[in-house]
Order: sequence, then C-alpha cells, then structure tokens
Amino acid sequence: MSPRPLTSNRIGLPDLGALVYLGAVWGAAFLFFRVASPEVGPVWTAEIRIALAGGLIALFIGPRRLRALRPHVGKLVIVGTTFSAIPFTMLAFATLTLPGSLASLLMATTPLFTAMIGLAWLGQRPTARMVAGLAIGFGAVAVLLGGDAAAIGPATILAFGAGLVAALSYAVAGTYVKRSTQGIPPVDLAAGQLLAGAAVLLPIAILSGAPRMPAVDGIVSLGLLALVSTAIAWPVYFRMSERTNATTASTPTFIVPMFGMLWGGLVLREPIGPELLAGFSLTLVSLLLVLPVPVGAIGARLGVVTHLRRPAVLGVAAKI
Repeated sequence: MSPRPLTSNRIGLPDLGALVYLGAVWGAAFLFFRVASPEVGPVWTAEIRIALAGGLIALFIGPRRLRALRPHVGKLVIVGTTFSAIPFTMLAFATLTLPGSLASLLMATTPLFTAMIGLAWLGQRPTARMVAGLAIGFGAVAVLLGGDAAAIGPATILAFGAGLVAALSYAVAGTYVKRSTQGIPPVDLAAGQLLAGAAVLLPIAILSGAPRMPAVDGIVSLGLLALVSTAIAWPVYFRMSERTNATTASTPTFIVPMFGMLWGGLVLREPIGPELLAGFSLTLVSLLLVLPVPVGAIGARLGVVTHLRRPAVLGVAAKI
C-alpha cells in the first residue's frame, strides 16, 4: 500500500469548504439520531448506520482493496469498536433523552479526553496551559449538567454519561489510529473499520430485540445518517486530512456543536438557553488552550501558513 502523502499547514478554499461541510453534516447527525433512535431503537440505529455506510464505501473501493485489509483485521476490529460501534450506540442512546444540540456539544470534549489519554498513554508532559484548558473543559461539562438540579433525573444523568462515553471512545480510537494504523490508505481504513464495527455490534443488536419498523421520517433519517453523515463525510475528511495537517483536519470539532445547535433549533425547535451557550463558550476556550493554536492561526485558516507547534489528534471529528 502506498504511503500517505506529506501534509501541509496551508489550507485552501476547497479544504475550507470541506471543513464547513463536515461540521454541518456531523452536526446534522444528531438531528437524524433524534428522529431515528426512538423509532428503530438506539442499537439498531447505530448498526444500520455503520453497516450501510461501510457497505457503500466498500462498493466504492472494490473487493481487491478490501482483501488487502485482511492482515489488519485485528486493528480494524479495535478501531471499528472504538470509532463506530461504541460511540454511535452511545450517541443514539443519549439522544433519546438529550436534545441533539446538547449531545453534539458533548462531542467537543473529545480533544479534552484525548489530551488526558496522551498524558497517560503517550507520556506527554502537561503544560500549565493544558491543565487550565482541561479544568475549564470539565467545568463546561458541569455547567451543561447544571441548571435546576431537581429537574435532573436518572435518565438525564445516564444519557449525559453515554454522551461522555462516546467522546471518550473517540479519544481512545483517535490515539490508537495515530499509533497503530499507519500504512493503511484512509478510505480503506474507513471502510474496514465500519464493516468491522458492524460485525462487532450485530450480535448486540440482535440480542436487543428485533428492530421496530420506522416511519417515513425515520427511514429518511437513517438513510441520510448513513450516506451523508458517514459514507460521504468520512472520505471527505480523510482526503482533507491527507492534503492538510492533523490540526486543520480536527477543526470540525469546533464547528459541530454550532451546527448541532443550529439544526436542532431550526428543525426540531429545541431551545438554546444560556446554559447551552455558556457551555459552548467554555468548551471553545478549553479547546483553544488544550490545542495550542496561536491567536494568529485563526486568521490563517483562510489560506495563510499556520505556525502550529505540535499536531492535534487524528480522528477527533470523525466520527459522529
């Protein structure tokens, strides 16, 4: 398999458009979850999303490239479990209770979990800036879970925990991919891990009971979830990841919550209260601290060379 091409810190208009597209369709995934999960069930929603998207990408790359993935089956199972099976199921479950806007905002904690894993697994030394960012990030979680404490029941706490488990799973997956899957072409990796994730999740889906027949809106949501938010989005992400650096490719993490709140408010009329806006603001501040992006790099997103000092995590936005 051919090595991945060298990346650049420069981002052009096509890549900028890809970043906005990814933020929009991954933010929309929470809208699709909110519609499909109550109709089909959370486990089957995740299974259908993974299997359909994996099958579509597999058709695109063809059987020869699929066979070339056989030596990497073990890695694909690990990635498929942590990148797809666990987080998709947790998010589908969380959106049964939480508004899609709030569930999407929880995904912005992925880089925070990744930084903590990097400290423990990769032996990275924490800086004062990173520690401050982590503290603010988990303060944002407390704000999101706050409000009227009497109105918070076990179902809300369980759903909130499921969303955080999804973010943690993405962080583990991103760290593992960065360490263990070099040499696998990105689109092939996407197809292989989705198919592996579908195989891992299928027995659990069967044990959860037969899927319920969705209404038309549920069928449309499942189709868009698999096609637009997964099968099309992931190749766009991996192609952009090849053309740019990992930090630039992780930028949708900052955009997904904004679109999650936008779609939830416009389509489902979900309220966007002060706690949600405060949590979003705190999470954004924490990310800017944990991911050492100089202030000047924000303007550099428009095409100027950035001066990032170290790469961010692969896969933080993948994955919704």
